[in-house]
Amino acid sequence: MKRFSKLSIVLLVMIFTLSSLVGCTSKTPEPTQANPSEEADQGGIIWPEKTIQVTVPYNAGGDTDLYARTAAKYLEKELGETIVVVNTAGASGMNAAHQVMDSKADGYNLLFRHTAQLITQATGLADLSYTDDMDIAGTAIEDNTYTLVVRKDSGFKNLKDLVEYAKANPNKLTYSNVHGSVTHYASIQMKEEMGIEFKDLDVGSSSADRTAAFMGGQVDMLIANYITLKDYIESGEFIVMGILAEERVPALPEVPTLKEQGYHVVTEKVYTFAFPKGTDKAIVEKFNTALKKVSENPEFKKEVESFYGAVKFRSIEETYDFETKLVEKMRNAMKDTL
Repeated sequence: MKRFSKLSIVLLVMIFTLSSLVGCTSKTPEPTQANPSEEADQGGIIWPEKTIQVTVPYNAGGDTDLYARTAAKYLEKELGETIVVVNTAGASGMNAAHQVMDSKADGYNLLFRHTAQLITQATGLADLSYTDDMDIAGTAIEDNTYTLVVRKDSGFKNLKDLVEYAKANPNKLTYSNVHGSVTHYASIQMKEEMGIEFKDLDVGSSSADRTAAFMGGQVDMLIANYITLKDYIESGEFIVMGILAEERVPALPEVPTLKEQGYHVVTEKVYTFAFPKGTDKAIVEKFNTALKKVSENPEFKKEVESFYGAVKFRSIEETYDFETKLVEKMRNAMKDTL
């Protein structure tokens, strides 16, 4: 057996030790795993971390409440937190608006509103600006199914019958009108386009209240979203005069518009989310991104269309531009009626 000197053994130990050290230092370090919440949040914020509240300016059961809850269901999946919808009716939507405006601007309170609130702004009835006193977060839904109906006992079979009667009997017919709302805007257009006069009566602000008053004979004409009137129309209790849209609604191809019958009476309802003024811009943008993803979801589209609405996504900037122009348009149309 070959023998090693003490010096050789020492040298071998030193070589082995140096090789081990070199191997350790040259080893590729393990990649550091990013925090999942930070990795998911490209805006540099960690939001949301708790329940988000969405306030609707009407009672439960109407179209606004329906669309708010539908959108909330899909937004929960995108944002990973519970979204609670609360109803705060009154003062043409201003009670709900002030409740949200007065809440902490931390990203956990939103208002879900529609075109009616913009009309109160346009007419000066609102004590706030929905376009400038809140941080707009985008839109994803619009409903072009505002439908003019009469009761079966009216004797009118179509719009021609109604217009002829109204012209022969000025101010004989009555109409459910919420002053400074979409119904008010529609009333102005009908009178101008059809050349008729009728009495505007305020019989309630919610669709449910107005429909009940209409059924009870308090008013002769009613305008509301088709989904609200659907059962009565299908049963034959309500007779459709037409839809207030630029063109027929794809989901309701058999229902004519007022426009195609010769009267350019058009009004859509666009549904918008907004945060209190001063909410972190990154939060607002993250919400809008989630809203865009929801609008691209086929299941969301299918559900909205089952209510005869339509998915219509607009970014923060697009929503602001659209709404400010709409406010100006309505202000000009209604300035002589207030």
